[in-house]
Amino acid sequence: MTDSPTLNRAASLPHRVLAVGTTILHLAFSLLVVFGGFIAWWQPWVLWLHLPAVVWAVAGQLRDLPCPLTDWENRARVRGGWPRLSETGYIDHYFTGVLYPTSWKPRMPFVVLAILLASWTGLLLR
Repeated sequence: MTDSPTLNRAASLPHRVLAVGTTILHLAFSLLVVFGGFIAWWQPWVLWLHLPAVVWAVAGQLRDLPCPLTDWENRARVRGGWPRLSETGYIDHYFTGVLYPTSWKPRMPFVVLAILLASWTGLLLR
């Protein structure tokens, strides 16, 4: 009876919901890193979330740190019967080749840095 497709689908559903929720949380974190400085123009308290997020993102890029959200999403995806994210992680899986061409990948950290510097310059000039 445990091999029933209905039971397998029912058992995998919470993990799929968790995988999707983790993806949404990861997207929110990514948006906070990139655009948090601009949001802080309107709501200055966001800077207290934005700055630690930027520090974590930069440390992850420089030190190749494992991302806990990617690990959580991968665990939930596997338990939900879905494939793992690509080996290079969340950004490559969802953004590279979708939001920007694969050939831009080496330049994207500099694009994000330019966006950050523009938002912080605007914040300082306010």
